Amino acid sequence: MRFSGFHFACLIALAAPACAQAAGCYADVAAETAQMEKVDARLDITLADGRVVFFPSIEPPRATHAEPDLPQQAARELASLLQGKTLLVSPLGLADRWGRVPVRLFPGGASESADESLAAAGLAMVGADPGPCAEGVKAVEAEARAAKAGLWADPAFAVLSGDDAAAFVGRNGALTIVEGRIGSIGHGFSRTYLNFAGRRGAALVIARRNRRAFERAGFDEKSLKGRRVRARGVVEIAASPLIELFHPGQIEFIEEAQRPASSEKADSP
Repeated sequence: MRFSGFHFACLIALAAPACAQAAGCYADVAAETAQMEKVDARLDITLADGRVVFFPSIEPPRATHAEPDLPQQAARELASLLQGKTLLVSPLGLADRWGRVPVRLFPGGASESADESLAAAGLAMVGADPGPCAEGVKAVEAEARAAKAGLWADPAFAVLSGDDAAAFVGRNGALTIVEGRIGSIGHGFSRTYLNFAGRRGAALVIARRNRRAFERAGFDEKSLKGRRVRARGVVEIAASPLIELFHPGQIEFIEEAQRPASSEKADSP
């Protein structure tokens, strides 16, 4: 999803009832203008007034063997996009422990936000906890991933199969996207395990304290077992690769085309 001119106008006049309905997550946010001072390799932006802002929707790219300069390249691209322009800034929450304020940011009247532009170019990926108003970023990331644009052409960022534990070697501590079919569901004392292929594969992990949030979102055992899913999170290499899920936004169902009825009959014993 790209933001239309109407949505952009809503950022400027958020008090209008129609804008509150259409813009949704922007309804209670006061937009303001600012200028960029500098951008660092973490994609944190220092504004001319001294504030530091960041995009909660995206994860800054990490350096890899194939692209050691990728963080600096992304920072240069963002600086070029923002330099000398009047920026429309919409805070999305309070400052974090480092004093950075989460924002959406539109440069110079653009209808596409800066984080969308980075994701569309394959210079950043959606984070595990992208926060509010991230649907547009997710959509353009999916397009970039399908086109193998930017970092998606690098094997270090390839989407991994949950059935292949060996594919996770070298990904410990890295934000990763995994796809596969949930083959079984196991329970520990304080964790639920969504297993792709038993000991041969990876598992998604949900802590007991987070289980209710997933159930409220419709992710119960009946809906998950046997389904193909896509999940993103930080890899932990234990007896098998694990990705902990903290909230429902980290997992989505992969739609599968239904087989024609005639084919099903032909395949039946």
